[in-house]
Amino acid sequence: MQGISNGVEDTGGAGKVSRGSERELKSHKRETKETMWGTLSRARRSMICLPHPTAVCSNVRTRIAGPIVQPVSYKEQVEFLDWLKERGQRDAYLSTTVGISTHGRALFATRPIQAGERVLRVSRDLLITPDKLPKEVTKLLPQDVSEWARLALFLLAEQHKGQESTWSPYISCLPPLGAIHSTVFWKKEELELVRHSSLHRETVQRKAIIGAEFAAVQPALQRCTHIFGERIAQTDFKHAYATVCSRAWGIEALQTLALVPFVDFFNHESYCQALLSYDEEQGYAEVIADRDYAVGSQVVLSYGRLPNSILALDFGFTLPENPHDQVEVWMGVSRRDELRKLKLQLLHAHDMPTFLHADGSDSGGSGFNIRFVKSAIGRGKGIPHALRAFARVLCVDNAQELTEMAAEATKLDGRLARRPLKDKNREAQAMSLLLARLESMMQQRHSALLTLRLVETCRGSNSGSKSPVTVHVQMAGAVVSGEMRVLRSAIAWLRNHCSPSTVLT
Repeated sequence: MQGISNGVEDTGGAGKVSRGSERELKSHKRETKETMWGTLSRARRSMICLPHPTAVCSNVRTRIAGPIVQPVSYKEQVEFLDWLKERGQRDAYLSTTVGISTHGRALFATRPIQAGERVLRVSRDLLITPDKLPKEVTKLLPQDVSEWARLALFLLAEQHKGQESTWSPYISCLPPLGAIHSTVFWKKEELELVRHSSLHRETVQRKAIIGAEFAAVQPALQRCTHIFGERIAQTDFKHAYATVCSRAWGIEALQTLALVPFVDFFNHESYCQALLSYDEEQGYAEVIADRDYAVGSQVVLSYGRLPNSILALDFGFTLPENPHDQVEVWMGVSRRDELRKLKLQLLHAHDMPTFLHADGSDSGGSGFNIRFVKSAIGRGKGIPHALRAFARVLCVDNAQELTEMAAEATKLDGRLARRPLKDKNREAQAMSLLLARLESMMQQRHSALLTLRLVETCRGSNSGSKSPVTVHVQMAGAVVSGEMRVLRSAIAWLRNHCSPSTVLT
């Protein structure tokens, strides 16, 4: 299982629940100083951090997919359902049962289900939250150890207990070591296949976070061998951490991250409107059907509006023709630009921060996510206004024009260069600059796709269809192809708006 964060409507009074994903939330330190355009509020962005559990996730749907894991045996399935019943969770499986689909294990309707009907309900008592970690362990952990790491430690502790664990029937249904295809487990040469995607950077950052968390929990692991066993290798911790990343939900009402047994069996469909929600008054998590299901139909859930890059990192799978694919576009002010300092001050003063290097120096640039642009002749929805604004600032060649931009932003809503420039030639120049950047990115991915096809050809006869190498190459191909599809749509729009005669006003 897996997820990310976007907006979602409450259903039936239930509270918001978000998929656990580290993708888009950053840690910030803000500096304030005076500039010619007023107070400068500059966000110092560090390494991408794991998201706060109160982030909210959203709707989604295309094809059904789920993490590739070993199917649950019939014996494990029966034991798990008996365990739920013993813990008073009969409502959890009144409408569904666990079975095997082409994507591995899944949930299937055992009776006709109507849209708007509750499919599943799990009580608060069954949620696995970080506070369930033994106090003996908790007191040895640094305060900044994340909830993700704490849940990973919980899984490791319960696995060490084996059949004596209260949670054994659930733990036995989790994927074994080597069964999760998240990019954090890819070999270096496999990760190189997505070198030009933000997925590469985010994977490297995630691995660094896991390494740092593993170092931070060492005192607890070393002093609590009666809880964890004599030695927990980093590989074991990494697997437990990835298991949490692919299954944890952020529950806003409880202000915590949680594993929700049985919800793990739901596969993801990108157009599905069904979400996990939490009823604070009744104290249970539930899933409401977004459509009718016949007996024997697979019942699905939305993990969120997730691009393939996030699905690959968090869950270890991708979707063909994913409608939520996106591409990160990097734009920066050149160090050779005589107006560099003034441009950066202007950007920072209008809440358009730039990334800092590890040494504290300003990169002068920032990343923007673009999505598929449906129409080449419309308003370009999918290309962020902030990205267009950044391109307009880059094209300015005199200080007076920057001052005028700042004055116009003050007169309007405070946002910088959000409207097309009055000088149509200058506006066309800005869009041409952006077009050149996207065309360069398109060429990079075209070359990467050729390499991927070569790798598939060379290894096709030597690897099985389900071997890790084959799966990873296919996932890389889906990520690159999805990004190319987004870039192609944005390029088509920009080509229609790079001439002064076609600039929108």
